Amino acid sequence: MAIQEKHDKDFWSFKNASKRRGAHALIHYPAMMVPNLQGNILDAIKQASPKSQKVLDPFVGSGTVLVESMNLGLDFSGVDINPLAVLSCLVKSGPYFIDAFKDEASKLIARIRADGITRHEATFIGREKWFEEDVALGISKVARNIKDVDALWARRLFWLALARVIRACCNSRNSTYKLHIKKAADINPEADPVKAFVETIEAYKKHLKDQTVDWSEKGLLKRGRYQNSVSITVGDSTSTLEEAGQLFDVIMTSPPYGDNKTTIPYGQYAFLPLQWISAEDISPSIEASVLANAHALDTASLGGSAKNATERAEVLRNEFESVRKYLVKLSSKGSGVKRFGAFFGDLNPCIEQICNSTNLGGYHAWTIGSRHIEGIRVPMEEILEEMLDKRGMDTVGRIHRSIHAKKMAARNNLSSTMNTEIIVLAKKSAKKS
Repeated sequence: MAIQEKHDKDFWSFKNASKRRGAHALIHYPAMMVPNLQGNILDAIKQASPKSQKVLDPFVGSGTVLVESMNLGLDFSGVDINPLAVLSCLVKSGPYFIDAFKDEASKLIARIRADGITRHEATFIGREKWFEEDVALGISKVARNIKDVDALWARRLFWLALARVIRACCNSRNSTYKLHIKKAADINPEADPVKAFVETIEAYKKHLKDQTVDWSEKGLLKRGRYQNSVSITVGDSTSTLEEAGQLFDVIMTSPPYGDNKTTIPYGQYAFLPLQWISAEDISPSIEASVLANAHALDTASLGGSAKNATERAEVLRNEFESVRKYLVKLSSKGSGVKRFGAFFGDLNPCIEQICNSTNLGGYHAWTIGSRHIEGIRVPMEEILEEMLDKRGMDTVGRIHRSIHAKKMAARNNLSSTMNTEIIVLAKKSAKKS
């Protein structure tokens, strides 16, 4: 699969890619994949392996790979520990009842505008910090009336729309996905969640129609429902995949980074919306502990816990040559070894389960960033390839691409900003112990 050689580096950067449309446009989420990139890779895998039908993304995020898999008529399974990510994927997987959605939206908006109740629907530590009083009451008004919508598919759409409104109307800075309070002069006490919700719903009508037209023309929808299989699960990927015991033809993913000072805080981004959204409408298996505070989700994610991190780094040092070479460069007295061990110590057993869930002859496509610890670049691709090789995966190609737009400073005081990505392509050739 020497697909890198077919195009130059600028092709894979998708610098001039069109604006997100259809299902891809329903939510803004941290570190979203580029649809055109994943779609091109998935199409190349299908050409190399025409019988491939079952796709897995074990860190599914907002569902870019999901939508691109559906676009090709494939079966898809996704797992994520973040309930907001799971909500996004449940919405994107359908059904696409666009006329019914318009009717439900009209009735909901009418109820919201007639609602004169002044009662908070969410009580959590820090609400007064992150929301002005009238803003919180406006959000509560929307949330209260969403709960009265009968159809679960419609409630999920409305919850996702409200998630966008909450992020837009809160007192956290828009320049970062982390929760950082705005300067007093930048806080808008007159932000109108109801107006923002109505505007979001209008945008949703267009996005849903665009996606419905596209997939209907391809014969992928029947009476608004996708004609192949989609399964979305909230939870830890390692245990979820082990319990499911399924095999997949294609794994496409980008591993997230846990709760440390230099990485992307998926949990912080989701914390405020999840205080209003009904967890039961996402999944009955969501654990209350992951919603307990702004850091709980990130702590539960890959690399989020530093417990025994130094010891786990030593285990990896003894197991992988690429790790051994890298750890020599890190200070034994600093936090670098712990940060390294926390993430890769979690990633290693997860990769083992993912490989165990891959059919013989199946393909992997891992999108990984160029990260630094103590100012020293982590050889992510070399470590990943060695971990995959141990489990019978042969590297068959790499794609190098530049990232032209990231929501982060050019540099921060702790780490060089990620401005390049590598996609590691691998094929399962044999079982290894």
